[in-house]
Formats: sequence, structure tokens, C-alpha cells
Amino acid sequence: MACFVRYLSVLSVIFMCFSSAFVLSKAKLDSSSTFGVLLEVKKSFVEDPEEVLHDWSESNPNFCTWRGVSCGLDSVDGSVEVVSLNLSDSSLAGSISPSLGRLQNLLLLDLSSNRLSGPIPPDLSNLSSLESLLLFSNQLTGPIPTQLGSLASVRFMRLGDNGLTGPIPSSFGNLVNLVTLGLASCSLTGPIPSELGQLGQLGSLILQQNQLEGPIPAELGNCSSLTVFTVALNSLNGSIPGDLGRLKNLQTLNLANNSLSGEIPSELGELSQLVYMNFMGNQLEGPIPTSLAQLGSLQNLDLSMNRLSGGVPEELGNMGQLVYLVLSDNILSGVIPRNICSNTTNLQHLMLAETQISGAIPAELSQCQSLKQLDLSNNTLNGSIPVELYGLLGLTDLLLHNNSLVGSISPFLGNLSNLQTLAVYHNNLHGTLPKEVGMLGKLEILYLYDNQLSGEIPLEIGNCSSLQMIDFFGNHFSGEIPITIGRVKQLNFLHLRQNELVGEIPATMGNCHQLTILDLADNSLSGGIPLTFGFLRALEQLMLYNNSLEGNLPDTLINVANLTRVNLSKNRLNGSISTLCSSRSFLSFDVTNNAFDHEIPLQLGNSPFLERLRLGNNQFTGKIPWTLGNIHELSLLDLSGNSLTGGMPAELSLCKKLSHIDLNNNLLSGPIPSWLGSLPQLGELKLSSNLFVGPLPGELFNCSKLLVLSLNDNSLNGTFPSEVGNLSSLNVLNLNKNQFSGPIPPAIGKLGKLYELRLSGNGLNGEIPTELAQLQNLQIILDLSYNNLTGQIPPSITTLSKLEALDLSHNQLDGEVPPQVGEMSSLGKLNLSYNNLQGKLGKQFSRWPSEVFEGNLRLCGSSLGRCNGGGSGNQQSGLSEASVVVISAISTLAVICLLILGVTLILKHRREFRKASEVNCAYSSSSSQAQRRLLFPNGAAKRDLKWDDIMEATNHLSDEFIIGSGGSGKVYKAELASGETVAVKKILWKDDLLLNKSFTREVKTLGRIRHRHLVKLMGYCSNRREGLNLLVYDYMVNGSVWDWLHGQPLKYAYSLKATEKSDVYSMGIVLMELVSGKMPTNAAFGMEMDMVRWVETHFEMQGSDREELIDQALKPLLQGEECAAFQVLEIALQCTKTTPQERPSSRQACDLLVHVFNNRMVDFGKTSMDPYA
Repeated sequence: MACFVRYLSVLSVIFMCFSSAFVLSKAKLDSSSTFGVLLEVKKSFVEDPEEVLHDWSESNPNFCTWRGVSCGLDSVDGSVEVVSLNLSDSSLAGSISPSLGRLQNLLLLDLSSNRLSGPIPPDLSNLSSLESLLLFSNQLTGPIPTQLGSLASVRFMRLGDNGLTGPIPSSFGNLVNLVTLGLASCSLTGPIPSELGQLGQLGSLILQQNQLEGPIPAELGNCSSLTVFTVALNSLNGSIPGDLGRLKNLQTLNLANNSLSGEIPSELGELSQLVYMNFMGNQLEGPIPTSLAQLGSLQNLDLSMNRLSGGVPEELGNMGQLVYLVLSDNILSGVIPRNICSNTTNLQHLMLAETQISGAIPAELSQCQSLKQLDLSNNTLNGSIPVELYGLLGLTDLLLHNNSLVGSISPFLGNLSNLQTLAVYHNNLHGTLPKEVGMLGKLEILYLYDNQLSGEIPLEIGNCSSLQMIDFFGNHFSGEIPITIGRVKQLNFLHLRQNELVGEIPATMGNCHQLTILDLADNSLSGGIPLTFGFLRALEQLMLYNNSLEGNLPDTLINVANLTRVNLSKNRLNGSISTLCSSRSFLSFDVTNNAFDHEIPLQLGNSPFLERLRLGNNQFTGKIPWTLGNIHELSLLDLSGNSLTGGMPAELSLCKKLSHIDLNNNLLSGPIPSWLGSLPQLGELKLSSNLFVGPLPGELFNCSKLLVLSLNDNSLNGTFPSEVGNLSSLNVLNLNKNQFSGPIPPAIGKLGKLYELRLSGNGLNGEIPTELAQLQNLQIILDLSYNNLTGQIPPSITTLSKLEALDLSHNQLDGEVPPQVGEMSSLGKLNLSYNNLQGKLGKQFSRWPSEVFEGNLRLCGSSLGRCNGGGSGNQQSGLSEASVVVISAISTLAVICLLILGVTLILKHRREFRKASEVNCAYSSSSSQAQRRLLFPNGAAKRDLKWDDIMEATNHLSDEFIIGSGGSGKVYKAELASGETVAVKKILWKDDLLLNKSFTREVKTLGRIRHRHLVKLMGYCSNRREGLNLLVYDYMVNGSVWDWLHGQPLKYAYSLKATEKSDVYSMGIVLMELVSGKMPTNAAFGMEMDMVRWVETHFEMQGSDREELIDQALKPLLQGEECAAFQVLEIALQCTKTTPQERPSSRQACDLLVHVFNNRMVDFGKTSMDPYA
């Protein structure tokens, strides 16, 4: 390129200063003809804002004086001819005139860096003397004329940075004098012509940033003069030809960002003059050739983002001229060679990120004394950070994040006075942040999040005057936020979430005027929000949730008018929120779980792009602001748990993207508005515990996407509309405690996705419709209690194989209980009490206590006791009301006496209990004894099991009762004296108190998990003297799903033996936890819903409803990142399919995740956690 510039300079001087010395040998245009041609050329330029062509006019016939024109003399007749036309960088617009082809003595044509459009005229091929054709940086379109291949004299051809399309003409192989061919940054397609290999004089071949495809021609190895070859950013495929190793003069070889495959040819090690080699972003495989170490002149070696394998060649340490060594994003293995710095004295950038290398960081890296950037992130490195690294005094970027490093951060960190970025997040570092960090005056980015760092944040951090981004999320930092933070005037990102910080937020933080993101959530901060926060006028995100902040919001917050995201939830703040509402740019606003009062400010309606508004569980009063109807992007509205009055404003009907409305627990009144039916995205409508009256509007049943409809605890009336069958997507229907009347419509059977149905506490009458049997997804509960239903229990209801709770109590049902009800293995709760049921209950009902059937005086058998006479139980009806009263009184007195006796015995033997600590049991029963803690309050009530019962049933855990075994213990079958059969798992007692506490916590967690495919845990027993812990499960008579699918013996039903598919299921749960930030037992799922169902439900929603799936800690996300998060959830759903065969293998799941990872988009400009991703 330097030669080319020198050539042009010399040429221009000759043309302009010594034009009379040119002797032209060919017959050319006469002066008048040349004059006319130039005027024709001028006409093609339609815009000349700089008046470059001002002197190109008929009144000035001396064209050799025109700007950009240089002339010479004909050697035969002495006539004047144009030999150079240079109008580059003149802001000219228009087209290239074909008339230029008539200037046959032209040696230089330079129209570069203008705004010329249209095609390149083929007539330019007539310029047989042309040596330089420069048309780059315009807006030219169309193909490159093949006729240009006849310009035999041309040496420099640069047509790049245009909109040219089509192939590179193979005729260019005839341009034997060509030195430079520049066709970069166009839209050229097709292959690289092999004919270019004929160009022995070619020094620069610049083809990057096109759409070229096909292989690199091996014939290019014949271009012996080539010094620069760049084809980056195309779609080339195939392998790199070894013939390129014959290009002994090559200095630059750039093949980056193509689809090249195969191995790197070892012949490239013969390119002795090579200075720059870049193969990044291809699909190259195999090892890194050791022959590359022979490239003694190489300064830049970038092989990143390929599929290279094997170790890092230690021979690379011999490359004395190397400045950049970039091997990131490959599948290398092994350790970092200790002699990688043995001779690389000039190495400034060592990038080995995401290469799957392991082991310790070698202390010998300190020998690379010129090192400025060290990136070893995203590997599996272990051990501590070598103290020797802190001797690399020129280091500007130290990136060690996403490894398994341990140990502490050394105080020698202060030696790195040039450090600008320190990223060691997501390791296992512990200890304190040394105060020497304050010596890093040039530090701009400090990312320490996701470690085990503790202690106080040093006051000296205030000396880091260049700091712009601080992220300490997820550590154990304690103490107060240092007041010196106010000295860091350049700070724009401060993330201290999820630590153990206490005390008040320092008022000095108001001095950080550049702050745009402030996240102090999940700590134990107290006091109020400082008045000085009013100076944070650039603030866009304010996250203070999950602290103990209190008091009113300062009035000065009204000056913070650029906020987009606010979350102050779960504090003790009070007063009005009006000062927080001055921004017109809100995207999300959350102040739930505080004590805010006054009316909801009208100003909240001034943010047209607000998507999620959460004001729940406060003390807001007054009406719902009508201005909320101005928020056309609103998708979630949560005003629940307040004291709001009035009706729902009609203006909300303008919020067509509303998908979640939660107004539960207020004092709202009036009818349910009909305009709700005009919200096309409505997925959840929660209006329970209000004062709504009147019938359900028919328009409501137009909401075809409705998933949750909760209207319980109101005063709604009228009949149950048959249009309910239109809500085909409905999952939850709760109309409890209203005044609905009439029959349950058969159309309810159309709600095929329903898994929770609650209609209790109304005035419904008629028979239970048999169509309920069509609700095969009904799982959580079917509650029809406290109505006036008559007739028999339809046997078809027992086909609801997933149902876990059935409550038909307090109705007027009669007839016998269908025996199939007792065989519903999924049921964990049953209530048929206070009806007119009769007949004898079979053995299949023995697992249910008598309370399930009480109030049915003509019912007997099973837990109700023996039937008198023919088993019909009719004699029981002979008891008079007086008899019942007497019996009840006697029973009550007996219970009181037993309680007194029990308390006496407990007090007597308290010391023995303390000493022995022998047996500690908990069951899914109604026992109230101190040592029998209630695990599952909604479970089927079973009799209290005792240690002795289990020992007796298993002959003290004899091997003859073993039905399975797993990694943690054996499983026994126990047939109890009551007729019940349970499965008992034995786990050895641990002497470690913490381990046993952990055992108890895990049992309670298992007790909270409810899923129809998991064996139900009934309870547990701990006996320290015997050294045993026992888990008591339901016994599966028919074995597990595994048994039926694979025909294995019954003993594996309780073995808890892991399989690949069970591991995949677990991985799916973990992925859900990672993306959602929720545990599988999170209270957000409710008592009856599991995590998988929650994710499934929300995944089908639109807009912000789906966004609830993503942990707030991950936000804000770029569009590509958000897409990747949902792709991970989609993989998680595949991993948690009900049937194991439907789940992917672990390898397939990993491949899917890798695919998502490789296609992710990262934008560090939007607070990406990885500044070099």
C-alpha cells in the first residue's frame, strides 16, 4: 500500500509539473474533441456542492487548467492530450460517463470517495494506456464489466466499498501487470477465480467483506509477489490450500470469518516474511501446527473461534516478535505451557479464553514482561492466582473470570498501576478485597461478582478515580457501603446486590452524577433513601428491593427524570410515591410489599412504554388512575393487596397488550366491566377478595388466551354461563365464595387444559355434570363444596387420573360412593363430608380417615367402623339427636382427660426425652405432639406411625423385607397392623449435627414438592440411639413408571437409582432455576403447582408474561440475550418431558445448549458482564 501511495504521488507530480514532457505515440482526439468529451463527462455529475467543476465551462477552453485534469503532449503532432483525471473526495454525485472511454491516453482515472452511483461503464475498457483505475468508496452498483480484463497496462485497480454485485471476472487473470486488486466491501458473489493465479506481479489481493463462496484456489500459490492477501468476512469454504506456503513474500494473511474447515496446513510455517495471520471465526479443526513457531517475523497470530483441538504448543514460546497471540474459543485441552513466555519478550496480548484448558495458572507467565492484556477466562483453571502475575506492571486488562480459581486477591494487586479492567467474577475466591485496590488510579472496570469474598469494602476504593463499573454481586461483603464511594465521579454502574451489607446508604453516593445503574438489592440496608439521590439525574435503573429501608421517599427524587426501571419492593418504605414518578421513560416499576399510601399518582400514566407496573401489598387508597389507560405498552398490572375503591376505569380498555391483571384484595366495587373481553392478550385476570357484584359479562368469554380467572370472594351472582366453554386455554378457574346459582353447565367439559377448578361456596344446584370427566388435565383440585348439588357422584369423575384433591363436601349428594374413588392413586386430599351419601365403604377407602366421610349418617364401613345388619348402615340413622349430643359431650370430656394425662406424662419424662433424643418423627398426619411436626397439611390424614410399628412390621429391618436399595440406603416393605403398606428407606444417622439438620431441611423440602409422577413422602423418623434415619413413602403396589416401561423388578421402584433420563430431567430443573432465579419450591408457584408446570404455562404467554420467566437479576437483556434465555428454557422443557423417552439424551441436551451459546449476542455497551465477550 505504501508503494502504491508513493507511485501515485510521483505520478501526480509528473502530470502536474512536467506535463509538456509527455510524448504520446498514438493518434488521439484533437483538442476540440477532448474539450467536448470533458464537457460530456461534466454533465454526468449532477451534484457538485463544493463547486469542484466550477472552471469546467465552455468559456474556459483551456481544459488543462481545469481542476483535476492533467495533460501531456503527443510526440507526433505535439497536440495536447489528457493523461490524468483526478476528482477524488470531491462530494460529487451522479454517474460515471461512458465518454471517459474516449480519453485513450488516460493513465490515471481517480473518482474515488464521492457519491457516484449506477454501473461501471464497459467503455472504460477502451483506456488501453490506463495504469490506475480508482473508483472505490462510491455507491456504484451492478456487476464488474468483464471487458475491464482487457486493460493490459493497468497496475492499480481499486473498486471496493461500493454496491457492486456478481462475480469477480475471470478475465482479470489477463491483467498481467496488476500490482493491487482491491474489491473489498462490496456484495460480490461466486468463487475466487483460479485465473488470478496467473498474476505474477500481484502484490495486494484485497477481497474482504463480500459474499464470495467456494474454496480458496490453490493456484494463488503462484502469485509469487503477493504480500497482502485478505478474504475475511466472506462465505468461503473448503480447506486452506497448502500451496499458500509458497508465497515467500507474503506479510499479511487474513482469512477470518469464513466457513473454512479442515486442518491448518503445516506448510504455512514456511511463510518467513509473514507478519499478520488471522484465521478467526472459521471451522478449522485439528491441532495447532508446531511449524507456525518457525514464523520468526510474525507479530499477530489469531486462531480464535474455531474447533482446534489438542494442547497449546509450547513451541509458540519461541516466537520473539509475537505481539498478539489469540487462541480463544477453541476446544483445546491440557494446561498452559510453562514456557509460553520463554522467548516472547514482545508479547502484549495473550488471549486463551474459552479453550477448555485446565490446571493452574503458571507463575512463569510473569516472564512476559511486555504483557498488557491477559485473558484466561471461561476455562476450568484451578488453584490460586499466582502472586507473580502482580509483577506484570504494564498489564491493562486481567480477565480470569468463569474459572474455578480459589485463594484470595493479593495485596500486591496495587502494583498493577496501569490496570484498567479486572474481571475475576464467577470463581471461588475468598478473603477480603485488599485496600491496595485504591492504588489503581486507572482502573475503569472492577468485576468481582459470584465469588466468596467477604469483609468490608475498603474505604480506599474511593481513590480509584477512573472507575466506571463496579460489580460485587453475589459475595459476602459485610459492613457498610464506604462513604468514599462518592469520590468515584466517573462511576456509571454500581452493582452490590446479594451481599451482607448493612447500615444506611451513604449520602455521598449522590456525588456520582454519572451513575446510570444502581443495584443495592438483596442486602440488609436500613434507614432511608438519601436526599442526595436527587442529584443522580442520569440514573436509569434503581434497584433497592429486599432490604430494610424505611421512611418516606425524598422530595428530591423528582429530579431523577430519566428512570426506566425501578424496584423498591420488599422494604418498609411509606408515604407517597409521587416524587418517584417524574420520569416519562419507565419500562418497569415495582414497589410491592412496602407501606406506601396516598393515591396512586396520575403521572405514572405518562410513560407510554411502561410494560410492568407492580404496586401490590401496600396501603394505596382512592381509585385506580384513569391515566393508566395511556400506557399502551402495559402488559402487567398488579395493584393487589391495597385499599383501592371504585370500579375499574374504562380507559384501561385502551391497553391492548395487557396480559396480567391482578387486583386481588382491594375494596373495588361495581360490576366486572365488559371491556375486559376486548383485551386480546389477556392471560391472567385476578379480581378476588373485592366487592364486585352482578353477573359475569358475556364479553369476558371472548378472551381466548385466558389462562387464570380468579374471581373468588366477591358478591357476583347470576347463573354460571355456558359460554365458559369458549375459554379453551384456561388453566385455573376460581369462583369460590360468590352467589352464583343454577346448574354447572356441561360446557365446562370443553376446558381441556384446566388443572384447577374451584366453585365452592356458591348456590349451585343440580347434578354434577358427567362432562367434568373430560377435564383430563385437572390436577390441583376439583372443589365443588358448599353448594346445593344433588344426585349421585358420577363414577366417570374417577377417570381424572391426575387429580390430587377432590372436595364435594357440604352438598346434598346421595347414593353410594363409587368404589373407584378409593382407587384414585393420584388423590392426596378427599372430602365427601356432610352430604346424604349411603352404603358401605370398601377396603379401598381404608387409607382415608373418618373425617373425610363425616356428616353422611347412612354411610358406614372402612374407617367409619363396621356396618350394623346387612352392611347398609341404615341402623345408624336410628340415633336420636339427643343421643348424638350425649355421645359428643362424653367424647369431649374423654379427650380433655386424655390431654391432661398426656401433658402430665410429657412433663414427667421431659428429662428423659432430653437425655435420650432417641426418636424424632414427623408424618403427614394431624398429630399435634411437639415431636410430630406437620409436614403436609393438605395430605391424606393417616394414623400416626410409631418407630415400634415399623420395627415390628419389618422384624427390625430384616433383609427379608428389602425391596430395593440405592446409593444412600436400603428400602423395606412394611405391612402395618392397620392394614396399610408403606415403603421405608433407611439412612444412617450422621454424628455431625449440621448434617442431620440438613437431612431435616431436605425432608421438609421433599414434603413441599408435589408432582403426580413422584412417590409421595409421608413422613420421617430419626432415632439417634439406633443411629438411623427413616423416610416413609407411599407404597406403589404396581411399581413405578420405570417398571412398566422397562419391565424391571419391583425393587427398583424405591431404589432412587439414577438413570441418564432422570439426570436429564434434573438438568432441566437446574436450567429453569438458572433462567428464572427461582427454586423448585418457590412460593410463587403456589401450594399446588410445580416448577415445570409454571414454566410451561408462562412459556405459552406473550410479551411481558413470558418475561416473568427470566430472573430480574439478569436484566436488562439485549434482544439476542433474551432470545437465548428463552431458548434455554425451551431446552429445559424438553428435558422435563413427562415420558423419559421424549427427553433428549444428555449429549443432545448439551449440544443444544452449545448451539444456543455459539449463537448468542453480547453487547458490552449495554452493561454486559463480560467486557470482552
